[in-house]
Amino acid sequence: MATKQQREALEYFRKHAEEWRSKAEGLGSTEVNVIEQRNGYVLAIVDENPTMRSFLDVGCGTGELVRRVAGRGIDAVGVDFAQEMIDLANQKAIEETVTQAKFIRRSIFDFEIPGKSYDLISANGFIEYISGREMNAFFDLITEALAPGGSFVVGSRNRLFNLVSMNDFTLQELETADIGLLIREAVKWTTAKRIGDVLGADCAPLQAPATEHAKTGIDVTTRFQYTPLQLIKLLHARGLQAVEVYPVHIHGVPPSFCDTNARIHSSIADLLQAHARHNTQLLAHASTFMLHVKKAD
Repeated sequence: MATKQQREALEYFRKHAEEWRSKAEGLGSTEVNVIEQRNGYVLAIVDENPTMRSFLDVGCGTGELVRRVAGRGIDAVGVDFAQEMIDLANQKAIEETVTQAKFIRRSIFDFEIPGKSYDLISANGFIEYISGREMNAFFDLITEALAPGGSFVVGSRNRLFNLVSMNDFTLQELETADIGLLIREAVKWTTAKRIGDVLGADCAPLQAPATEHAKTGIDVTTRFQYTPLQLIKLLHARGLQAVEVYPVHIHGVPPSFCDTNARIHSSIADLLQAHARHNTQLLAHASTFMLHVKKAD
């Protein structure tokens, strides 16, 4: 049976499929295009691996990333549980005559994946909508589905950003016993020369299952946040080794300023984003991040 969180997420994305596609394509908006920043990072990984032949995008939305990967001659599959998203994805694939893109309406937990079948799997804006138990099951599924040497790229809302956002999320962290561990991790990432410098640190426990968050523009009460170290440790336990943590939507100013000065914020964020590759100094100021891990050959 679907949880309240999943029902809210499905209802939201079914209602806003067309709006989501417009956001992904950057149509008529002065906001930072977070979808494009995430997609751009995945595409950079694709371009850095010329032998890549198969790709799966979990929670593919309206399919922009899948079509772009398919356009590079790679067999690309997108899975999403919202029929409206899949309909728009198929429509665009036909319009653009992208023949190597395939879209399937299904929960990833009901999607049969042959073992060791994908060179790259991505999940952007997905794990925030599932429970901790489901995330563990998802990571198990991904580990089995990756080909030897394959890559998994997962996007996450960044819990470390709560430390500097100076809003209700900051106040919520102050009410927990986790604030000290979060600050220590943020300092580690800010001063680290490489990922290995952070791996031995303790990290905060995961957010409680019943956590409710302040409104973020998406009408889902619980959208989980994670720190990079939390996800790295969960994936390392499955034999997936961290390659890079990539900050996304980097704030040079507090969100309260962004809300009333969108163009200024967008200019600053775009400028900072150009320095995001292999640079965790910017991580605590990013509202989301991407984690790239690899399976052993």
